[in-house]
Amino acid sequence: MGYSLYLCRFADGQPIPMDETAIRDVLGPVTVGGMPATGLPGPWDLEAEDGGGSEVYGDALGLTYHRFSPGQILDRVAELARRTRAAVLPLDCPVILTSEADRRHLPESLRAEVIVLAPAALTGSAIQLLISWPEPRQRPVLPRFPYHPSPVATGSVTTSDAPCVCCGQERGWVYTGPVYAADAPDSGICPYCIAFGNAAERYGATFIDGIEGAVPQNVAETLLKCTPGFLAWQTPNWLTHCGDGAEFLGPAGAKELEKYPDAVDHLRQRWPDDRFDDFLASLDKVGRPTAYLFRCRVCATHLAYADFTDHARKGTPQPDVTHSTPHPVQTPLTMDCDLPGLPDAPERPPAQAGGDSLRRPHPLRVECAAREDAAPAERRRGREAAGSR
Repeated sequence: MGYSLYLCRFADGQPIPMDETAIRDVLGPVTVGGMPATGLPGPWDLEAEDGGGSEVYGDALGLTYHRFSPGQILDRVAELARRTRAAVLPLDCPVILTSEADRRHLPESLRAEVIVLAPAALTGSAIQLLISWPEPRQRPVLPRFPYHPSPVATGSVTTSDAPCVCCGQERGWVYTGPVYAADAPDSGICPYCIAFGNAAERYGATFIDGIEGAVPQNVAETLLKCTPGFLAWQTPNWLTHCGDGAEFLGPAGAKELEKYPDAVDHLRQRWPDDRFDDFLASLDKVGRPTAYLFRCRVCATHLAYADFTDHARKGTPQPDVTHSTPHPVQTPLTMDCDLPGLPDAPERPPAQAGGDSLRRPHPLRVECAAREDAAPAERRRGREAAGSR
């Protein structure tokens, strides 16, 4: 869903903190990766047992739920509102309160349109009744990518209602990763044109820049021309194992790598330094540095490598990588909040050539990049010059 919904407690027209313990108790069980030992994780994702999800931004002074699903996610919103006596503010809908006495504490502009429900009546279904949900569109099944089995989960493919710039058909999906070619559009290509090789043939394009290790020619062709790539802080590399390309499973931080000790061992071999443990602890799935997780298609061994934002660490051995054409680096964008005190979801970069949500980092990575002040233009130009090797 493209909606946003806000949860905030007010006193005398101003936001006041909600009970952080209640936030952790209610949202912790559905927080992807779990809650940190203390505090809140900042921007984070929710995933409920019914498959619904939401992006969450903010803190105890106010939470924004973006692209939230009906069902169990809204049940969690309602439960948290009941426990904290917070106001529920769906966009373009009346404010929901659990006590008439709380109306006077709202900002004056919100007091006129209020629905008061008894706490027991404030449920996810009640919130859903106030929202005009569009009919979900049935989208076609994605083509199979043997080296990138879940491109939607990794963020390399997302939904779109725009026609593909290559085939001209409206496929329901769009590729959001990098494109390596001199004259190809860097956005708007559907995953079907990648899978069937149409985009590679039409534009002379590849979607993976570097393959690390030796593989048969047919595997290299499939990887370079018929496999969706992925976004990384530096030019991404594709790992290989047992003489075949590995499956890309997605970005990973230290917490995610805890499940894959074989990937940690592989990463350790690439980082011959007594400070490896500190480096490992610093890895962040949506921040920087980031690891990229792969799995061997032959023996199921997990592999990983990591990268930074600015340049490779001095003195770190660099693997042998076969590169294709370099590509420009794009700077992520963010959007200011419309409601004072409440965070909004980050804005997408503008679509190009009929695209929808094209060639952009994951929203959480956008947020991190904005906080950490992404590389200035001259640094980007330096990287592009270096990439013209």
